[in-house]
Amino acid sequence: MSFDRIAPVYDFLSHVVYGKSMVDSQIYFLKRIPAMSRVLIMGGGTGWIVKELFAINRTCSVVYVEASQKMIEQSKQKIQPGDFSRIEFLQQTEIPGHERYDVVITNFFLDLFPEDKLTAVVKQLKNVMKDDGFWIATDFVNERKLWQRFLLATMYIFFHVVSKIEATSLPLWKEHLHAEGLQVKEQQKFYGNFIESVLYTR
Repeated sequence: MSFDRIAPVYDFLSHVVYGKSMVDSQIYFLKRIPAMSRVLIMGGGTGWIVKELFAINRTCSVVYVEASQKMIEQSKQKIQPGDFSRIEFLQQTEIPGHERYDVVITNFFLDLFPEDKLTAVVKQLKNVMKDDGFWIATDFVNERKLWQRFLLATMYIFFHVVSKIEATSLPLWKEHLHAEGLQVKEQQKFYGNFIESVLYTR
C-alpha cells in the first residue's frame, strides 16, 4: 500500500468531491486537545492537519506516522521552522508502541483495513492511549443510501488500483472501537451524514 502516486493531488481530489467537509470534519475536535498533549497521528496525509493543530495548540507535540514518503515531504513543507522540534516524522505502517499518548488521531485511516485486520489495529491503538486519553476518529460511515454506496464503491476501486489498499469495502470501524470498550463522548456528522467525527474515551 502506497499513496506516493496520488500524494500531489490528494487534497485537490478530496476537495473536488467533498468540498470543505473533509477538512471541517478533521478539525472539529482539535480544540479539545489539552495543552502539552502528546499526540499520535496515524496516516497523517499531506500534513495540513498538523499545521492546523499547531496553530490551535502551541504546546502539544506530535508523532506523525505516514507510509508515503511523498506525503511526509509535503507535510514537512507545511511546518514552520520553529515547530520542527514539536513533531517526529515516522515513515512506516506500524503503530509506534514505545510510549503512550494523550491523544490518538485517525483521520480516514481505519477505512484502509479489512475487517479481519482492523480488530488488531484498533486493539494496538487503544493500548498506546493513556488511561485518561482520548481518540479522535474521523471516517466515512455507510447508511446504505444509494449515493453513499456509489461513492464508496468508486473510492475503493480507485484506491485499490492506484494505492493497493487491502480493504475492498468500508469496515464497520465504529463497531470495532465499541468492542474494545471505547466510549463515545461526542460525535458530529458531515456531508449528508456520510462522514462522521467521533471523540472516544477509554
